[in-house]
Amino acid sequence: MKFGMLSVAGALVVAAVSVAAPTVSALPTGSAAAGDGREVVIIDGTLELSDLDSCWASGFPRDIRFENRSQRNFLVYASNDCTGEPTATVAPGGSETHYGWSAVAAN
Repeated sequence: MKFGMLSVAGALVVAAVSVAAPTVSALPTGSAAAGDGREVVIIDGTLELSDLDSCWASGFPRDIRFENRSQRNFLVYASNDCTGEPTATVAPGGSETHYGWSAVAAN
């Protein structure tokens, strides 16, 4: 009888974990106001920038997809070193594609 009760209890635990696991894995980590609280910008869906005060530059000017998960504006520049006037601004929480060469978070 004890073995039967343990088997039922074990099956219930496995069922609960299998239901909760997809939900937990879907939660964002690293985005502002969620996860570990880091502020990041995702470039072209693959590169995660976490040092937003440093100038990031592409190898050449092109259309670049920015996903701003920070609380700061992210400025896009036509130069390769974040100088001159910004050509575009990606607002906090925004996702936009802009033609540019470099980018940095606004102070």
